[in-house]
Amino acid sequence: MVEEESVMDVETSSANQSSEPASSKTAPEIKIGLKKWTPDAPYLTRLREASDADLYAIYLDQRADWINSSAYYLDAADELIERKQTELGLRVLSNLAEMDLENRAILRILGYRLLQAGKPALAVPVFEQVRDLAPFEPQSFRDLGLAYADVGEMQKAADALYEVAKGEWDGRFAEVGLIALTELNALIATHPNTIDTSGFDQRLLRNLPVDLRVVLNWDADNTDMDLWVTDPNGERAYYGNRLTHQGGRMSNDLTAGYGPEDFMLKKAIPGTYTVEANYYGSQQQLISGSVTLRLALITDFGKPKAKQQSVILRLEEKQQTVLVGEFEVSP
Repeated sequence: MVEEESVMDVETSSANQSSEPASSKTAPEIKIGLKKWTPDAPYLTRLREASDADLYAIYLDQRADWINSSAYYLDAADELIERKQTELGLRVLSNLAEMDLENRAILRILGYRLLQAGKPALAVPVFEQVRDLAPFEPQSFRDLGLAYADVGEMQKAADALYEVAKGEWDGRFAEVGLIALTELNALIATHPNTIDTSGFDQRLLRNLPVDLRVVLNWDADNTDMDLWVTDPNGERAYYGNRLTHQGGRMSNDLTAGYGPEDFMLKKAIPGTYTVEANYYGSQQQLISGSVTLRLALITDFGKPKAKQQSVILRLEEKQQTVLVGEFEVSP
């Protein structure tokens, strides 16, 4: 279930500097509005009805019935964190790591949730563990690189992203390297004199700033998720319409990996851009009975005033589509 919510800073990051020259024209004002995702699960009624003082006790009382459910820990932690009981929420999240220390899908979910909770320093060792478990998957290095950037370890972030860009990966991970290269160049451009690029192929280093960017990741392998972005003219960018008349570009459709898929638009015209995620299907049994998605909506990507908001949600039914959020561009 998705409910309307005002613009919120679930995760926000902004760059400090850029090599891009300032424009003489006034840039359009762009606002991001996210939709709060509310799961439907049988255990949630008691958690939501509990007082703040009783919430953790109710979680403990129900835990025996859901001890092997990663979704239970995720939802209980979300409820605690939303009520400003962050430390208890993090304690509940720690159960994910203990469920299966070798399960990279569960660890990825844990890492994403820690980022959402504003705890990137806790997410970094989780993603380092994922990298060690799955060095053959480019997402392992990309997730880690972005987490390094969140804690200010820019050289480590750049090195991890470059590892993805230069690597030769399985064909089901097509275009992940290009997405990581785009992120690497934005990182270099917005943090001048911070990153040593002498070991990088200089032919690959070129920043491509855009007004709007959307990135979709998911936790389950062999799963086909689709990103849809509809512009103010009513044109939808998706795998069947990758290049829009306005100049938007959707990345290749990844049908058998973890993503990411991304959409970028260099110059945004005024109006509303809606962002949706579609669960097309999966070829494997899912760890939590659902697919966990992380979507990032970014304005002024690759520019000094870049801002990002992210949301994490779960989809349980194939062919399910959810409205994730909107960009509102003012003249």
